[in-house]
Amino acid sequence: MLHTSLHRALGENPGDLTDQMIDDAVAQGIEEADDLDWKKTLPAEKDFRDSDIVKDIAAFANAGGGVIVFGVTETNRAATGRNDAGELSEGYERTIRKVSMAAITPPVFGVQAFVIPSTTGTRAVALVIPASPDAPHLVFRNDTFGAPLRTGADTLWMNERQLEMAYRSRFDGARRGEEALQQLYEDMAAAVGADEHAVLVGAARPRTRRPRVEPRHEVTSVFYQASMVARWWLSGNSPYGPLEDVNLYQARPAMDGHYLPPKDPGDYREAHAAIYDNGSIGLSWRAGGHMHEHTGKPYGPHQIPTIAIEGFAAALIALVHAVASETSVGDYEIFLGVELNSADGKRPEFLERNAAPPAGVHRTISGRFRPLHTIVDPSANDTTFIRAAVDIATSALNQIGIKKPTILDTMLPPRPRDWTW
Repeated sequence: MLHTSLHRALGENPGDLTDQMIDDAVAQGIEEADDLDWKKTLPAEKDFRDSDIVKDIAAFANAGGGVIVFGVTETNRAATGRNDAGELSEGYERTIRKVSMAAITPPVFGVQAFVIPSTTGTRAVALVIPASPDAPHLVFRNDTFGAPLRTGADTLWMNERQLEMAYRSRFDGARRGEEALQQLYEDMAAAVGADEHAVLVGAARPRTRRPRVEPRHEVTSVFYQASMVARWWLSGNSPYGPLEDVNLYQARPAMDGHYLPPKDPGDYREAHAAIYDNGSIGLSWRAGGHMHEHTGKPYGPHQIPTIAIEGFAAALIALVHAVASETSVGDYEIFLGVELNSADGKRPEFLERNAAPPAGVHRTISGRFRPLHTIVDPSANDTTFIRAAVDIATSALNQIGIKKPTILDTMLPPRPRDWTW
């Protein structure tokens, strides 16, 4: 769900960008600002890389994000009329994303392009650029690098002092973000407890701040969407993952967010989940001691079926996608790990679903699972974003000596037609 600078200028609630909003902006003479720019037409796709739009994308990313609206004429920076913006094809959208990553250093992730539906045939297009934690972003022009910055309605170039401050802000922000992510990871591990059973733990946060409050019913909707997508990603196998074991309909207020308790506290599949107002996510699942899918006998409390790793990765990444799809955000930073602090000193073991011990028992080289740390861009659709789940599951399985997932696969069955997201 979008809440752009144009929404704010018009006093609109979060929602889609509409043709009526463009008409209202023209009628009210809404002026360009440091987070809003009017453009008459899209450049031709073949000319996009060499156009000033690339500089504008970097400038908005350096200044906290913003929106470029194509299809509006302006006089003295105020919107004065409508003009046909031209066509935004799927190929053009891919070009915009590629150029935002290839022609800007470091890349600007999460740029979204929207065709604004029109009833009159006068097309409008919007580019939504998120704030970036990687600022300053530089572009190459006239044989030199420079960092553009949106200042009011103008795009200027950063001076040396501004560049110094921008780099300091980037490094300080990265340090604070990693500390916050580590704290969230530790909180989720403590929620389920790792003294008796091995626990899978995940934490994720948007690298760009995104203040927002979720009503309880929206939290339930986000988790329900994530659980359905995770099931689909697991290729129609029996539902198996932490979102099956949290109570989706009992979201409780928590500090700066909401907490979802386990369906069955104390159960061998006890799970906990949390979503925070800034878009951060926490997930933990008691994964040691599950029942064998064929014999029904329990594994040891330190033994984790390898398919549990796949189910957990699918749930965590699907949850990131569901939260991110509610608004325009950039990339997410993710931790995924295994925790076990048993008194008897046992280390986690990982058991393949169809292999008999000892052949199917796997351990890490050191005996300890090293938490994975990765960054993903959730702006892709759920059909494509499964790649992030496959990648993190593969990295986890590689650590214990397994080549690839067995049930999590990019070759998906048809997407359910009744999904409305």
